[in-house]
Parts: sequence; structure tokens; C-alpha cells
Amino acid sequence: MQNALKQSATKEAPVYFLAGGFEFTQEMPAKQPTKKRLEFMARAFDKLRHDLIFVTPAERTVFAKAGVQPRASWHGSDQLEQHILHSPGGPKIGVILLPPLPASARSVPQRLIQQMENAVSSLQSTAKLVVVMSPWGYAHEQELLQKTNPRVLPDILLGSGPGIGMTGMLAADARTAWVRSYAQGKSVLRVEILAWPEHNSTFKWTEDKNIRMSLFGLTDQYQEDPQMLSLMQQMGTD
Repeated sequence: MQNALKQSATKEAPVYFLAGGFEFTQEMPAKQPTKKRLEFMARAFDKLRHDLIFVTPAERTVFAKAGVQPRASWHGSDQLEQHILHSPGGPKIGVILLPPLPASARSVPQRLIQQMENAVSSLQSTAKLVVVMSPWGYAHEQELLQKTNPRVLPDILLGSGPGIGMTGMLAADARTAWVRSYAQGKSVLRVEILAWPEHNSTFKWTEDKNIRMSLFGLTDQYQEDPQMLSLMQQMGTD
């Protein structure tokens, strides 16, 4: 599915693959995964060729303990990060990665909201689309959308962490499309931008007019990828 989508991309309509937080481990793993499992996961994602994978500091620690080297597509740290996805001659997509909150945090610190607002404001001047990726979980992401200045809301919020998965919700008076990954890697979420958002006070998303959000459950209706099957046979799974 990913190869077909990549092949359909054009300069004016690029296709990007993003993976959110906790793709490799649970938020609070009961025990350290084996090196074999982590190495397999890392090599499997190598074959999926994501443009950007949000790897939380906790996941990086797990990989480091197992001696698995990070990849160039892995991003994320204890600080807010900004990245640009850009194909030659095509539109720029701004991506903001939010740092994890402390486990004891009962609310989102105002300083982090301000940092995100500043980053969104900066990217809006150069990027066609501003995406925020969060590992905070449903409740804190909802709080973020409620407390953010409406003029500097992200166009898309890609959430992960504790809470329900969502194919897509038009939140914050339809100024932000809020999508949340489902647990266990059993689905792929697809967001199609049918018309670029206008970064002004009147813009709103409208389903099937300027945005479309879809969920693909990874069932046996999809043909197994030969490269992935070969990797499984080569490394085995535990």
C-alpha cells in the first residue's frame, strides 16, 4: 500500500509517511523488550521507509539499552522540535514534535503551549501545512486544543499515547483535524489534503471538501509484503 501511494505522488501533491510516538514500545512497558524484538522492529520500519518517525526519549532509552542504533528518520527529544518535509519544487510541510510530559503532569504547562504557538506561527509563514505530533495522550491533547490561541492552532494534530484512537475529528471549531493512532499497529490512518488550509481567522476544515480522513485496518485483505516476510524468516519473531 505504501509503495503504491508513493508512486502516485506528484510535485504538487506529495505523499509523506509519518509514525507517531510509541510505535516500538508501549507507553509504560512492563519489561525491557528483547534485543531481537527491537532489532526486528527497527529493520521492519527501515523497509517501510517512513519520512519521519517520532521516537520518544523513553523509546530511545530502550533501544540504547539493547544496543540498537537510531536511524536518520528517527526524531524526538526532551525539547520541542521543528522539521520541514519538502520535495524539490513542491510545497513545504512543517512538522512540530512536542516533548513528552512528566508522568505526574496533571495539566499542560503554559510554557509548552506558548512554545508550540510560537513554532506554529513561524511555520505558517513558509509552510503550506503545519502538523503537530504529540505523545501526550487524549486528555492532554484535548486540553492543548482548548487552551491554544485560535490564530495559531496547528492544521493537523497527530496524537499518540494513552486514550482512544480516532480516525479523525474536526476540533477547535474545525480549525484543527485531530487524528489519533490506534494501539498495536493494527491500522494505518490516511489524511488527504484536498485543498491547502488558509492560515487566516476564517479558515475551517470541512470533511470531503478540503480534507478526507480514512482508517485502513491491516487485515488479511492486504497481500503480505515479500520483503517483510523475508525479514521475518531471516530473523524470526518472539
